[in-house]
Amino acid sequence: MFKKRKALVLTLPLLALVIFFVGQTHSASSSIVERIEPADLDALMSSKDCRCMIVAMAAWCGPCRKELPILNSLYERYKGRGLRMIGISLDVDGPEAMQRIVDTAGVNFPIYWAGDSPVHTYNLIAIPALFFIKDGEVVEKIVGKRTERYLERKIDEFLKERETRADHKLCAICKTSCVAALVQGDA
Repeated sequence: MFKKRKALVLTLPLLALVIFFVGQTHSASSSIVERIEPADLDALMSSKDCRCMIVAMAAWCGPCRKELPILNSLYERYKGRGLRMIGISLDVDGPEAMQRIVDTAGVNFPIYWAGDSPVHTYNLIAIPALFFIKDGEVVEKIVGKRTERYLERKIDEFLKERETRADHKLCAICKTSCVAALVQGDA
């Protein structure tokens, strides 16, 4: 009886800690990986009203997992200057595969699951791949993991051009999230 009670006394606090940390890991991420339809992704990529950076990635991709915390940090640093960043998961196993990575990294920008269809549609030969979208055009595509410093320069260039264009107004889509508005049918 004493051994069972001692085991119970030792097990309950350990179980409480596990539950606490599992809850903390999930709540650290404000991004829930949701499905995006191919037509919505196409609309996002060609929207003349939305300027954003789209990141193609997958949970099985080591360089993608290593770059994700860097991208999240850059997003946090530059979102006040108008950076809109959206992740697209290419995992064939559904959104759950990327959700675990997003939760662990505490990603705060929206990530959508598209499956592997964008690989052919957008001629993705390697990931991670970054697309800078302006006025419905891919103005730059960066393939492969890059350093934080390199990405900072690219984001600065992208935002600087945006800031110097007096005629550019933030569209209703970009004020929130380009994809969220498209998915909800507001675009």
